[in-house]
This record gives sequence, C-alpha cells and structure tokens, in this order.
Amino acid sequence: MALELVGSRILASDFGNSIFVWGSLIGVVLTALSLGYGYGGILADRILSFRTFSSITFSAGLFTLFIPYLSSIVVDLTLRLGLGEKYGPLLVTTLLLGLPSFLLGMVSPYAIKLATSSLTSLGKTAGNLYALSTVGSIVGTFATVFVLIPSIDVRSIISGLGIVLLSASLIGLRWEPRVLFVLTVLLVLSPFSALLLRAYTHSGNVLYEKETSYSHLDVVDSNGIRTLYLNGMPHSAMYLDGSSDLVFTYTRYFALGFVFNDDVREVLFVGGGGFSGPKKFLQDYPDVRVDVVEIDPEVIQVAKHFFNVKNDSRLTIYNEDGRTYLLRTNKKYDLIVLDAYSKTYVPFHLLTREFFEIIWSRLSERGVVVSNLIASLVGDTSDIFWAEYKTVSQIFPRLYVFPTSDYGTGWVQNVILVTSKDYQMLSREDLIEQTQKSDRVNSSEMAGYVLHLWNGGTRVENVPVLTDNFAPVEVLLNPVTGKPYALESEHQLERPAIVVWSENSSIVLAVLVAIAIVWLFFCSPDFRKPAKN
Repeated sequence: MALELVGSRILASDFGNSIFVWGSLIGVVLTALSLGYGYGGILADRILSFRTFSSITFSAGLFTLFIPYLSSIVVDLTLRLGLGEKYGPLLVTTLLLGLPSFLLGMVSPYAIKLATSSLTSLGKTAGNLYALSTVGSIVGTFATVFVLIPSIDVRSIISGLGIVLLSASLIGLRWEPRVLFVLTVLLVLSPFSALLLRAYTHSGNVLYEKETSYSHLDVVDSNGIRTLYLNGMPHSAMYLDGSSDLVFTYTRYFALGFVFNDDVREVLFVGGGGFSGPKKFLQDYPDVRVDVVEIDPEVIQVAKHFFNVKNDSRLTIYNEDGRTYLLRTNKKYDLIVLDAYSKTYVPFHLLTREFFEIIWSRLSERGVVVSNLIASLVGDTSDIFWAEYKTVSQIFPRLYVFPTSDYGTGWVQNVILVTSKDYQMLSREDLIEQTQKSDRVNSSEMAGYVLHLWNGGTRVENVPVLTDNFAPVEVLLNPVTGKPYALESEHQLERPAIVVWSENSSIVLAVLVAIAIVWLFFCSPDFRKPAKN
C-alpha cells in the first residue's frame, strides 16, 4: 500500500492525478500481487525453507530500492514513446512497481505454507497471517498518507521501505547477503548518493521543496522571477525586484470582472497559489475586500513566506475546498475568480452544473464569474473547455471567451471564460466602450484584452454537460496534458519544466545492478529444488 500511494507522487508531475494514474496503479499492483500469490504457492509446494522465504523478502527490498533511480529513465522513455497521459502511467507503473509487487505477493502463500504445522490448523494459520497482513496494509496506508508523505520526500520513503524489507529478511540468510545489505545501505543512505539522486526539474535556485497532502511543491528563483510549481507545473510567479506587475499574462485578465461590473466590492478567489491575483486586487482597488479559498495549507504558508502575502484587514484566507466553502457561506460576491484548475488535474466537482448553480446563488445581482481553464479552442484539446462552456451555459445567460495567448487558438493555453447574471449580450465594441468609461481599470490595457474576445463560434455539439453524476473530466483532459502549454509572461513563453536527472546517478544505479547480480548468484540455489539422492 505504501508503494502504491508513493507511486502516485512519482507519476503526478508528468501525468497528473487523473483516474488513469490511479487505475494504472491499482490495476498493475493487483495484477502483480495476484501473479505473486500464484507463483508463491507453487514455489512453496516445490521447495519449502525459511531461507528461501527470506530470499524472497530480500529480493523485494532490493528491487524496491531501484525505483527512485529508474523512475526518471522510465518516465523519459514513456514520454518519448508518446503514450500520453492515458497509457503512459500504465507502462511506468508496470516497469517500476511490477517486479517488487510480484515478489511481495509471493510472501503470503509462502508464509502460510511455512507456518502450517498440520492441515488441522491450516485455516487458523491462514486467517492469522491474512489478518496480520491486512493490519499491516492499514497501518502502511495511514502512516504513508498522514505521516510519511507530508514529512519526508518520496525518494526517502521508497528507500526506507526497501531497507525495512532487507532488514527483515536478514534473520534467515547467510553472511554473504548481510555483506550485500551493508553495502546497499551505505550506498543508498550516503550523502553522495542523495546528491546524485537529486532531480533538477527547474532551472534556477530551488528555495523550498515539499511533498504536501495534495501535490509536490517547489519554489524556484530564476532570472529575477520567483515561481511556485505544483506537480512540476508553474502556478504562480512574482518579480523579485519589488515590482507589483503580474508575471503571467492570464492573471491580468482577472480584472475583466471590473469591466463587466464597475461596482465590484466583494471578491472571492477559488484557488490561491502564490496569491498573484489577490495581491494585485488589494493594491489596485482600495475599496475591495478579497476572500481566498485554498485547499492546501502548505500552499498558504508558502504564499505567506515566499510570495509576500501580508496580513491585511481586507484579505481573508480560508483553508478548505472551494465548493465546500461556497456551500456553507451565505455571503454574496460581486466577482468570483475560479483559478483552481491545472493542465494535468482538474477537480471535477468544480466544473459541474451543480457547482455553478451554487456559484449563481452566491453572486450579487450584477455578479460576475471569471474562470481560468487550460485548453485550446480548436482540436481535441478544446473538448474540456467546450464541455465547461456548455455546462455553464445551462445556468448563466451570457458567456464570453478570451484566449490569452498570441500563439493561436490551437495552442493549449489559459482560456478565460467570463459570465454574469446580466442577460444583455455585449459586443466587443460595447466592452471597449465600458473600459473607456470605467475609472477602475487601465482602459488601454483592458481594451487590448477585450480585443481577444473569441468570435469563432462554439463547438459544443459533441461534448457533454458535466454533472455530479457524470463528469468524464479525465477523458476530456487527456489530450491537453500531452501537448505543449503556452503560458505567456511579459518576457518569454514559458514551457513545462523537463526533468533532467544528474548523469552521475547512473553510477549509483550501476552499483545497485552489480549488487543485484551478485545477489541473484548467491540466492539462485534457494529457488532450486534439491536433487534427490
């Protein structure tokens, strides 16, 4: 269970947290365990000894230690094969977790046969061992989720699991494997190994890195910009020279809410990140109060510590799920900004018709919604956006679409969807006129964004309305995650960070392979049936 849960973090940065990731993890692990159960029972009938049992456990621990060192190679291979986010996780999970899970599956039937002294006690022995293994799975699950992942990096957790398995097996082995155990532990736990294993997912100086309950979080300084990465994707950024300008272009479109409603006083952001939008609103609109709902407490703390989020009487931060907050509050908002969606993961319950019914009920009479979604406007990468458009149109009378990239509507980019309770449909000319009349926005800047208003028609015929009962978000999102992402900033077109592992890690991997070869040489007699005299 611990391997399965930690495996999700290995996959998350490249494949997200989709149903395909979890389906691959559960399916591959169950398949490997089933095969292990079968072969373990056959082996126990063929040759039964405590040393063979210990050899199985030692092998499982040794090949578990390979996972961190092989993960970058396997993920890179999968990406090069172009399997995408649907079948890519299946291959990665099979190559990384298949063999350790198979070996662990062999343990239970072998242990039952080893512990059974007579057929009369077989049921009791099997029951006790399966109860013990289930208790271990429960403890492993809770400990991994609530203690290990929030406190320790993924590579250390996997290494710890491998070392625990190796240690448990030593009691039934000879001195040679014990020497290999010492060499392996020294290799894996040495500072040299930790340095070689380090993954450089970003160019620049990594200030902070942590596995949170929801994602892998990095804070990186590069070229005068500080960026917050969640699962390898940039989510927020700020300039380090003290400038309050917004780094990413799409965040500037949030101010379109003031074009549609010039009397905005109460604002809600669903999704905090580095709080770029909320900070800008507090600075530019002294008469505005801002509430922010962010589900990850670590993100909130990072925003305060690294992104200059100060205590402000006009800023209120809620640490909870956005939908949960909207359900429990009775507060009315003039503007709601939805910025909780990622390129590789979209919480489906924040996309459904029922969610936007709640949004409608929490808006003031002239309330506006500005939603940021990563997609394109044409091609198969546009389906998730048009499904969202079709869903929102079931509740709101008028919708406006603003692609934010100059690279064309076929690019995967931040697409801003604006809607309000106003039944009057405004043209591009009407919106430009409203920007010129407004004393709350930079009219020339907003007019430039208004010119991006999409007039190419809708593509909603073949996409579903998303509901709590049916929201195939992962299927719709799958084409998006496999395409380059045009995240525009003032200075450059940002690209997803590519994981580049230190070439010196091959040294550690080579030594582990050598240890595995020696181990297979020593343990091979334990898996052969003794010849009859």
